Amino acid sequence: MDHWFALDKVLALGVDPHRESLDVIAIRFPEEIMLDETFDNCRTGHHALWSQANALAAELDLALVIGLEDGSNYGYTLGRYLTDQGCPVKEVNPRMTNRQRDFYGQDKTNRLDALATAAIVLRVYHQLPDITPIEEALEATRELSRYREQLVKEQTANINRLHRNLANQYPAYKTFFSKINGVTALHFWATYPTPAHLQNITPDELADFFYDKSNHRLGKDASRKKAEQIFQLLDDSPPQALPLLADAQATVISDLAQRLLQLRHSIAALVAKLGDTLPATGQKLDTFKGISSALAGVLVGETQDTARFNHDKDRFASYNGTAPASRGTGKHIRQVENRWCNRRLKSALHRVAISARRCEPLSAQYFQACLDRGLSPGQAHKRLMRRLSDVIFAMMRDKTPYDPEIHRRKQALHKTKGKSVAPAVAGS
Repeated sequence: MDHWFALDKVLALGVDPHRESLDVIAIRFPEEIMLDETFDNCRTGHHALWSQANALAAELDLALVIGLEDGSNYGYTLGRYLTDQGCPVKEVNPRMTNRQRDFYGQDKTNRLDALATAAIVLRVYHQLPDITPIEEALEATRELSRYREQLVKEQTANINRLHRNLANQYPAYKTFFSKINGVTALHFWATYPTPAHLQNITPDELADFFYDKSNHRLGKDASRKKAEQIFQLLDDSPPQALPLLADAQATVISDLAQRLLQLRHSIAALVAKLGDTLPATGQKLDTFKGISSALAGVLVGETQDTARFNHDKDRFASYNGTAPASRGTGKHIRQVENRWCNRRLKSALHRVAISARRCEPLSAQYFQACLDRGLSPGQAHKRLMRRLSDVIFAMMRDKTPYDPEIHRRKQALHKTKGKSVAPAVAGS
């Protein structure tokens, strides 16, 4: 705990940021409002906020601490500006302000959100993560990984739409290609969105089309067989009794296919760019089998720096949702799944665990050991996620590559002490 922090020596300032404005309330213990203002969310407004808050703290002889709700969105620029001024800035999760606002028993308002943020900073200052000065490589990695996540979601939504529309035009479409969103398949849907578009095309012309659009990965013989198969299946297609509707569906299918081609290109470009930013962070997570550049980008971008968690692997596990949450009343306490966490990290660790069970020997052994102890596959998977959380945290803390020998020694040490198979930590 910082030696200077005492409730009666602090001016806690809460900020509720919006696109164009900043609602600001400053309180001192117990909850006396000393400042209640609205500033513009621009460089001039940031300077005015800082000058007024700093002057008020000096006048009251109090240490100024600032809490910022949603510091990664509309409060991003303000948070970085304040940290550049050397002021301690804490990021407050909107869920915390929701709970504090319920305590007041009032309707949601911007002013009340700012007051709730200030109250949280005043009372749980040391439990809140810091907004740190910009580290270019980390910020770039987070921006790329989050944008990639958005594109992947858009890609999935468009694939689902494509399925629905193809079912109307090509009833046997699933037998045409192993993946309907492969490059060759998408070129086919974009060019021939309905059977009517194939009326003046011969099997040989379609075979040449497949050979060309697959970049010759599909051989000439395979291209010819694929073309003949499609024409045979088209014989069973229903006649086009509704030409206007068919034309509309053709437009949708062609547009979806072209969008999916562009999304494939954009996602691949982002992953390649992550290959440039990840080494600049000094992290070597891709040395762990099962962690791709895309997953490493999420893990590094969302974690940022292990110092945020005081280099404590248990706090990190709580943040990423692999550590259970306690729920109870009276003498009854139970452990439940932690849903109040960073869901991007939790999802990434879930995918890492799935891959590690197949291709990382120690993880596969640990998973099997959990099954042998009578745990269900779901329970064993959650324990593996918790173990991998510790491994990844240690690799990030020390910026070291994955070394399985470290984990073998730690497992042997825990077994010697009579403990169960415990999470291994790299480089500690």
